[in-house]
Amino acid sequence: MSATRLLILGALRFLQPTYGYEVRRELESWHAEEWANIAYGSIYFALNKMAEEGLVAVQQTDHVGKRPTRTTYVMTERGEEAFQKLVREYWWEFKPAISPFRIAVAFMDQLSSEELLAALRHRVAIIKTGIAGMREADELAPLDPHRPRHVSEIFSLLVSGFEAELGWLERAIEKVERGDLP
Repeated sequence: MSATRLLILGALRFLQPTYGYEVRRELESWHAEEWANIAYGSIYFALNKMAEEGLVAVQQTDHVGKRPTRTTYVMTERGEEAFQKLVREYWWEFKPAISPFRIAVAFMDQLSSEELLAALRHRVAIIKTGIAGMREADELAPLDPHRPRHVSEIFSLLVSGFEAELGWLERAIEKVERGDLP
């Protein structure tokens, strides 16, 4: 939850004053769904929750024609403090991500060698597709004048992680083929 809060506060801070739809569009332009556990529908709920907590404030609410009501938000001093605290917490503390795949690796012996090989090869294909997608999204970054330059570093970090997993997968396939695993 704090990671989502940091992401929304950071986008709001970058865009303010703004409304929920603009926060969503900004995060979409960063391709946040590919590297953050963000459900775009939760942005509005999170903004309302943060308003209740005094982290953001409603600057105005307007209704134009048949469009839904639009609420404009700004970050409060308390919200800025929370943002700064979370940024530093995530830079200075190591919090390993929990991966269901790593948990499944602990039980690889429950699959036949044939099924394990098929699963490993399938994951290789998925990872290669992910790397290609990240590289493509990053190559389009200069075309988006609103996306901060440092967002590209997120893609670089993700690709590095995918490449490391790809190397592990390829070595695991070799071990299964030799009969060393499971």
